[in-house]
Amino acid sequence: MSIRERAEAEFPPIGSVIDGRYELLRDLGRGGAGAVFEARHVYTRRVVAIKIVRGDRDGATIAELKARLLREAHALAAARHPGVVDVLDAGVEVSGRPFLVLERLEGRTLEGLLATRGRISATDTIAIGLQLAECLSAAHRAGIVHRDVKPSNVFLIRDPDGREHTKLVDFGIARLDRPTDRKISLCGALIGTPEYMSPEQLLAKDDIDTRSDVYALGVTLFECVTGTVPYSGHYPQILLQSATTTATPSVRSVAPDVPPGIAAVVDRALAKSRDERFRDMDEFAAALAAIPSTRRQSALLGPPPLPAAGPVAAAEVDSPPVDYAQRRRAERTAYVTPVRLTVDGKTLDGRIEDISEGGLLVLFRGDCPADGPVDVRFASPIDGKDLALSGWIRWVKEARHQEHGVRAVGIELDALPPEVRASIQRYSAAMGDPPRTPSTLD
Repeated sequence: MSIRERAEAEFPPIGSVIDGRYELLRDLGRGGAGAVFEARHVYTRRVVAIKIVRGDRDGATIAELKARLLREAHALAAARHPGVVDVLDAGVEVSGRPFLVLERLEGRTLEGLLATRGRISATDTIAIGLQLAECLSAAHRAGIVHRDVKPSNVFLIRDPDGREHTKLVDFGIARLDRPTDRKISLCGALIGTPEYMSPEQLLAKDDIDTRSDVYALGVTLFECVTGTVPYSGHYPQILLQSATTTATPSVRSVAPDVPPGIAAVVDRALAKSRDERFRDMDEFAAALAAIPSTRRQSALLGPPPLPAAGPVAAAEVDSPPVDYAQRRRAERTAYVTPVRLTVDGKTLDGRIEDISEGGLLVLFRGDCPADGPVDVRFASPIDGKDLALSGWIRWVKEARHQEHGVRAVGIELDALPPEVRASIQRYSAAMGDPPRTPSTLD
């Protein structure tokens, strides 16, 4: 069964119109909560993303699902900030399931960047950390704790001038500082991704506060500069290490070449006791901004803040980014969409992060050969048609934290049909992708 066929079995089919206004164009991804589709407003022609919840999640009733989705809509509306994905609309589709309309993000995830590069420079990490701390600070001031900050929930969006900035997504398990919303958010047991959860969140305490997001952002930046996470494995393993007296690995014990300034800031954010972390995101941001390496320009996110007076210590000079550039026949364009791989009769479901006439960059969890033939199925970037193509696996990169399970695979496509090649060319032109510098998102 293809990606589209499986989506249609659970959700409204591609081509259908939701609430008389939103035409579904293609499947963007599915998770435990439901599915996200690319859609187009039938009157304004604006392209959006629509999140539709599953009707059978955890045995929840439609009323409970509606309450959860409305809570996410309220969180996004309250946390309104340029670094937070915009909520545009909400409603109930014909089967009675609620849906949420969000701005359509054209970019790649931080998870995808880390899967291909392994890690990124301290300067880029600081730039990403500053932007995320700023938008999380705005959310916290609005009484919202995100509770699921991690690389897969961070998009890198390109502006018309070619610079990129971050967008934080998925407020589905956010906690709002309201009695009714607290009750909804506490339904069920553990929520979140264990590798990025604070000790108090792992212990399912009922007094989670903004310092839990400080910890999660610390783990995200730890992964940016080291290529791994402090703790990995299944939930019981992570709980045993993170929520006990086991010493938290320091940044420089994992990656000795990381500049001491950024290492010290991240280490403090990862303190087991929340009283020893930064008090809030503003203090976290101030510590990041004070690191002398911010005097250098970020290759990913544009110029840093104005430099502070005083000399830069030699020990703080930024380390170069890890170069994982691949030889390719055509420039890749960001394109995040589900994909199914078939290798030696085995199927793997993953996510495309980049597309070009020459091939695909795919993230997945599982094992596959480092080279060899592969069949791929995914939706065309322009018309959403279900494509079935053949190709060749050219390389596979495994994450350093194997239990985390993310792998990246580079696929060279064979003999593209003219209409598929034209679709990819049109999409790349529509994206307006400017020339990239050698250090940018290879």
